[in-house]
Amino acid sequence: MELTLELLHRLVDRLFAPGERTAALALLERYGTAPHEREVIRVRVAVLKLSEGRLTELERLIARARRDYRDVLAWAEYPAEMVQPTWRLPDSDVARLGAADRAQYVAWLTAHTEP
Repeated sequence: MELTLELLHRLVDRLFAPGERTAALALLERYGTAPHEREVIRVRVAVLKLSEGRLTELERLIARARRDYRDVLAWAEYPAEMVQPTWRLPDSDVARLGAADRAQYVAWLTAHTEP
């Protein structure tokens, strides 16, 4: 699934109450203004996932992403791999964890963007 601005707006509509959507979009706009803030749409989608529709959590996660965007990407996209020290596992287990992580991420995106 391609991460686009349109998808981002659909996620905001699904995750936040109508009265909170403008505030959520304003918070998301805080990420991507500095040269070191890369992968803007991907990071914004990640913080939306992690925020679970809570503005205070969204604000905290945006601040964290501004320090190091890789943290929120890892938490949102690779939760199983963040818990399990993969360097100790056989390659087959690492591949299984990676596939499970990808599946949960795609399932979350699908559940929150389809009509």
